[in-house]
Amino acid sequence: MRWTWKTTVWKELAKALWAKFYDLDIYMNEKVWSINDYIEKNGWDAFRNLEHESLLEILEDKDKKVISLWWWTIVFDRNYKAIRKDKNSIIFFLETKLENIAKRIEKDEKNNAKRASLTWKSVLEELEEVYKQRESIYKTNCDFIVSNNENIEKTSKDILKIINSKKVCVPIVNFENIDNLIKNIEKEDKISYVEFRIDFLKDLSKLDKLKTTKKSIFTNRIKKEWWNFAWTEKESLEIAKKSLELGADLVDLELSVIEKLKDIDVDTNKLIVSYHNFDKTPELEDLKQILERMKKFNPKVYKIAVFPQNKNDVETIYKLTDYFKENYIWKEFIFISMWELGMETRVKVPQQWWLLSFASFWKNISAPGQIDFETLYEKLQQF
Repeated sequence: MRWTWKTTVWKELAKALWAKFYDLDIYMNEKVWSINDYIEKNGWDAFRNLEHESLLEILEDKDKKVISLWWWTIVFDRNYKAIRKDKNSIIFFLETKLENIAKRIEKDEKNNAKRASLTWKSVLEELEEVYKQRESIYKTNCDFIVSNNENIEKTSKDILKIINSKKVCVPIVNFENIDNLIKNIEKEDKISYVEFRIDFLKDLSKLDKLKTTKKSIFTNRIKKEWWNFAWTEKESLEIAKKSLELGADLVDLELSVIEKLKDIDVDTNKLIVSYHNFDKTPELEDLKQILERMKKFNPKVYKIAVFPQNKNDVETIYKLTDYFKENYIWKEFIFISMWELGMETRVKVPQQWWLLSFASFWKNISAPGQIDFETLYEKLQQF
């Protein structure tokens, strides 16, 4: 609703998540100079079309982002559907007591701030009437309701806890009893992603049976990167294409594989480009060069997982994180220091910046150092 301080809250959230911030109101004003003049001249239908077109433009931006919407945007079905095209989208309803909103509006009016009256009734009466009309739509169309009646810091923490709870991914490397395994994974609310390790799948004809209501990643490793049944580079690309046809949210291909292929015909908005080193942690400058090689393919997610031999190697991952945030602004990434020594990197960095973190389910471990999903879930929500 209006005066819930949503712009302030979402700005703070974008900063905490290291994400781009869009305010639909400001975005539209920059296009037409004055929303009120535009409506007066062109009418409400033209305004609704402008709003929808502006929302589509913002959604086309592939970078990680937080969007503050008009208080009526989500009411319109075409806007809601446009947002929902991205399965990674999360819609929050910022709920504030109407009495608190009314006090904020009246305080603004005392300072000569103008409000656009919708019904010409008193502030509280107007709010009650409009809220009654839209409450069910707000609550039906959102994923989470967050109270904003105390302070912005608490509200931001509440939202971050919810977002972090959606970062647990479990790999599947044993396909013997896949139907039963998926059935049990789908019972767990603490799991949001399932990674199907195709290099552990003996029979590719069973690929179309790998379906889940969770978000899915189809991953194919090559021989030197903890493989089981390694496929050729060409087969890897075909597997990726097939995976997307089957509805995979993301496909993970090794950098060394992609670089050997002449034509990468895969939707880059669903592409993870990854580098793994199970022998050591390369020097920071070498890792920077690896990122530059990845950049050529414009991936959705940059992923690096390395083996630490000492604490300095773990520190290298943190330094790489700082470098990435400064030079690859608003891009998604996953940087992992493996084994017990690098365990903390699976929790500390994902709490704010990573897209997700990997954990085991029923002893399905795809890399050294993975902890069980329940432990990871709890740790990701701690601050």
